[in-house]
Amino acid sequence: MAHEMKGTYRVFIMLNTQPGLDEKVSEQLLKFKEITEVHFISGIYDLLVVMEVSLHGRAIFTTIQEISQLLIQKIRKINGIRDTNTLLPFRSLIKHTS
Repeated sequence: MAHEMKGTYRVFIMLNTQPGLDEKVSEQLLKFKEITEVHFISGIYDLLVVMEVSLHGRAIFTTIQEISQLLIQKIRKINGIRDTNTLLPFRSLIKHTS
């Protein structure tokens, strides 16, 4: 049975890096506490980043979009990132296996 995520949201960021810098970029990305996964992928993007953002303890009118945008602005400052594309799911279902 699938359950909706509540309180914590996953944001997916696809990144293009400068040639040969994907390893260094991934190391820098993993220093962010909100980033839980970095995947090296094929296709038009080099990396797929999974970021988990929590609204707990945030101002009541702070949105997931605002929090994500602040983090993405920090990510874009990493040397070697050429382009980003952010996917912000409006609803997520998680399959629990047991």
